[in-house]
Amino acid sequence: MPPTDPEADDSAAATDAAAATDAAAATDSGTDADVDANAGAGEDRFDVPVRGVDVDPETRCAHYRSDVDVVAFRFACCDAYFPCFRCHAETTAHDAVPWPRDRFDEPAVLCGACGETLAPTAYLAADDACPACGAAFNPGCRAHHDRYFEA
Repeated sequence: MPPTDPEADDSAAATDAAAATDAAAATDSGTDADVDANAGAGEDRFDVPVRGVDVDPETRCAHYRSDVDVVAFRFACCDAYFPCFRCHAETTAHDAVPWPRDRFDEPAVLCGACGETLAPTAYLAADDACPACGAAFNPGCRAHHDRYFEA
């Protein structure tokens, strides 16, 4: 399966995402703790929370579902992992804050294949594969590193 186009308009995914957002809004009391209702299947599998829209056991989401879409990124604003920036936008009530440069030595990337957490420096140097298990990462994610990591 080819990598998902980050700018493509997938109407089925958009419909599913809208339904998930509506469901979250119905139960949201205004705190990020309430986002747990949208936690993905990875929540039970990993030692860190993975939140998003229709997240599978390897951190693929409603927006990115190819074989190589197996990473989740930790956002500084809520200290939780999301498969993509779109999942963060749809399941929180605040703007995303990328992982700060002065914390690049802390884990901020999760491999959905093996559960290894990586510091941004290790992820960025990994050449599109998990250094722990060798699972391929989507090279297209490079196009939006600035959404996940402070430049």
